Amino acid sequence: MSIFSSNKENKEPQPAYTPPAPKPVAATTPSYSAPSSNMTSIADGTVLDGQIKVEGDIRIEGIIKGTVTSKGKVIVSASGKIDGDIICGNAEISGHVTGKLKVADILILREKANIEGDINTGKLVIENGVKFNGNCSMGSAAAASSAPVPPKMEQTVKPSHSVVNA
Repeated sequence: MSIFSSNKENKEPQPAYTPPAPKPVAATTPSYSAPSSNMTSIADGTVLDGQIKVEGDIRIEGIIKGTVTSKGKVIVSASGKIDGDIICGNAEISGHVTGKLKVADILILREKANIEGDINTGKLVIENGVKFNGNCSMGSAAAASSAPVPPKMEQTVKPSHSVVNA
């Protein structure tokens, strides 16, 4: 037997190795929580003048002139603009906000966010490139003060007896 034998009848052609295709990678950083099925959307090109209150999450791509209140998460996209206050559980801002932000848990300011107003939140995440002009208070005391306040109960106390000075 020689090193260079010509035994062709026993060899089958082998297919060339093809490496697996790389998996696609997301272009943006994922949000800290998955959106709920109870999402309200304000589309780009929409202008609302007034107060908005929602029980679930809200995504704002248009313009709102007024207060936005949500027990869930408020998402302001890069095209979104709010001229008013935001009061919510969590928020993710990529657009422009002129007003106070009161966020009970986590506030995320994305790269293109522009905030002109005071921030009151439990936790704050700021990406590189954010523009913020205002004051910020954080921590458990700040989160407690940003939680929605229940309505005050008013009671009238009537004295059961009167005191007379002689």
